[in-house]
Amino acid sequence: MNRQEEALRIAEELLTDIELERLKASEIVLKASRLARLVGHEDLTTFLGYERNGYPTDGTATAWIGRAGRWTDDEDKFYPKSISKIEANLDAANQSVNAMQGGGNYSGDYALVASRDHDTRIASHANLAGTLSGICGQVVATVYDMVAEIYHELLFSELQATLFAHTQTKIDGSLAAASGSALDKIERVSDRLRDGDPESVSQALTTCRRLIDSCADFVFAARNDPYQIGDEATLNVGQQNVLNRLQAFTHAHGAPKSRRDRLRRTLSDLYGRCSAGTHAEVTVEEARFVFLQTYVTLGEILTLGDPVPTPCDQPGA
Repeated sequence: MNRQEEALRIAEELLTDIELERLKASEIVLKASRLARLVGHEDLTTFLGYERNGYPTDGTATAWIGRAGRWTDDEDKFYPKSISKIEANLDAANQSVNAMQGGGNYSGDYALVASRDHDTRIASHANLAGTLSGICGQVVATVYDMVAEIYHELLFSELQATLFAHTQTKIDGSLAAASGSALDKIERVSDRLRDGDPESVSQALTTCRRLIDSCADFVFAARNDPYQIGDEATLNVGQQNVLNRLQAFTHAHGAPKSRRDRLRRTLSDLYGRCSAGTHAEVTVEEARFVFLQTYVTLGEILTLGDPVPTPCDQPGA
């Protein structure tokens, strides 16, 4: 189980623990601390650190004090103790209430006063218990909100990774057959782009353009006769008509017009961006996305089907 899978498991467990009230607030804080460490969530790490160790009184944690429901009725005062101490005080307050609920055996001149004092102390402990219980509940609610957000992000990331891995398996084999020597440069160029090397931009864009050229040669070899796309258009498919040949390939394999148009526009934009005259305008960050989009777009085209045979390869030619 990798780090992301472990984080997803803990996040799901935490949400269930909270929903079914299986853990105390302090236990939830400790378990959530492991999740925060695994995913590197700064806000959750900060909040849980305050809950484990107590809150500073220098005003730096004001926002988190509010989210934890720790402000008192008195202005500028709050409960700074750690969540474990809050729980201990809550237990003590509840025990005091339970111990005094049986009432007292008072007599004499001060019986009424003693009885009122007894009731006042019960009310005081009950009010404290209610306040501390509210803090515990608010802490748990805050943890729940942040863990739920992390859980959905991890779930979406896992779905993306699964889909991409499945697609990558299909694309890599097709690209290896279609792009020839151009594919050999992908790993080296991608490493340089990942390192942020500005000099890699020109090489990356040139490689992308060569990949597109190689794929066009592979799936739809150049020919002298134009290619007819029904009543839509007549395409020249000579050696220089790289994008037309890729468009002809998508049509030959029955791709719907809307899909063909999308692929044509994407390839046209990528091919233009990879032109030598635009290299100076492209940043490392953009080059990474151009590189990735080229990979995905060519992969989608290549998985449509086998290369279209040239007229001389067709049976009976």
